[in-house]
Amino acid sequence: MKFVVRLLMVALLLCAALPAGAETFLVLGRAPLDGNEAQAKDKAVADALVRAVAQAAAATLDPVTLRSNLATLDQQVLRDAKRFITNYSLVASAPSGQEFLALVSVSIDDRSLTKSLIQAALKLPTSHLGTILVMVSEETAPGRPPVYWWSGLPGAPDAPAPVTKVIKKMGIRIINPAVVKPLLTPDMHHPVLSESQALEFAREVGAQVVIIGSVRTYPLVTPKHVLPPPLVQLLAIETNQGQVVSMEETDSPVFNTTPTPEDAGEVVDIVESSVRRLMANLAARMAEVGPTTKDLALKVSGVRSLSQLMRLETVLGSLKDLVEKVQRVSAGAGQAEFKLTLKGSPAQLADQLMVQDYGDFLVNVVESDAKGLQVVIIPRQPGSAPPTRPVTSRPSGPELPGMYKSQQPSPSEAQTPPTTPPGQ
Repeated sequence: MKFVVRLLMVALLLCAALPAGAETFLVLGRAPLDGNEAQAKDKAVADALVRAVAQAAAATLDPVTLRSNLATLDQQVLRDAKRFITNYSLVASAPSGQEFLALVSVSIDDRSLTKSLIQAALKLPTSHLGTILVMVSEETAPGRPPVYWWSGLPGAPDAPAPVTKVIKKMGIRIINPAVVKPLLTPDMHHPVLSESQALEFAREVGAQVVIIGSVRTYPLVTPKHVLPPPLVQLLAIETNQGQVVSMEETDSPVFNTTPTPEDAGEVVDIVESSVRRLMANLAARMAEVGPTTKDLALKVSGVRSLSQLMRLETVLGSLKDLVEKVQRVSAGAGQAEFKLTLKGSPAQLADQLMVQDYGDFLVNVVESDAKGLQVVIIPRQPGSAPPTRPVTSRPSGPELPGMYKSQQPSPSEAQTPPTTPPGQ
């Protein structure tokens, strides 16, 4: 028994030494010791390999899916676990009573595992969803007002915990409210925003989807024959066309007597399941619609140096939610032309180009139409402040520094290598 404890302590220390976001798992496998130690050792290693894949899969699945699909996970993914393993090594092994133990370091092919989970309908394909702005208020206790981050009050959470838990498990990027709070207007300080308010704000901060509505995360006691209000009321709005692409309204369980802790857990589970359905419908609808892109010519004048052109090109490459592709067509004699594949409107691009920080110069839009933009580079006066985002204009924005909340790398993110801005 002491040996097992020491072995587990070694495992914990080795796990702590692994780099953040590594695809390597340290797992303890077991097998019955039936007299043939060599065979027991092989079986213990095989057990560790399956456990490692199960651990990797569980880390990427949302709780609702994991709890309700264990058999599917076992039959369609874990049954052939070795196909997801790129490398493994035996760290330690020893008999312990009637069992043989094997401590194994296992490297998992994250891409193939994620693909298999999607094929088994255990994981939603979410890479096409882009970034999401969550504006969902939460009722946390009887008699207390709803809490929501856009209220302007200190201490409000970024979103209800069951909502962010499910969305983050899906590997979807959520815009960090702390960065966009300065863009709020006084008329937005109420629990449930109108579709037009949420859509306008989401476009300003560069979200592809905004989720609005309310949830209640506690069991509400009501008199007999009185139905409680809905537990979940959520809408997901696609910001390009301004259409509601997914909605979810869930009735509340009825509690006529003092609820138990188990009842509270049941309510949270229902909220998580509702969010999962909302996101499943959203992913399916967005896949049907697909991103609408079009080519656009960007003509630049006033170019005084190659470094100015490179900075402009870098900024264009950073507008990932608006510009899909940047190609420099020509450059010379103070002129340049780019061919852009645009995911938004020319007006949105024009607004964004004028509010970026280019260092020692500004960009002014001379002409904008459906076919292209003409812009001019203007030297900035010494000591002048960088441009600020105009409050009255609400275009689709770039990824602001710190906009996305810090979280562990997800499989869907791991599949997409970081984009190097053109010209670098």
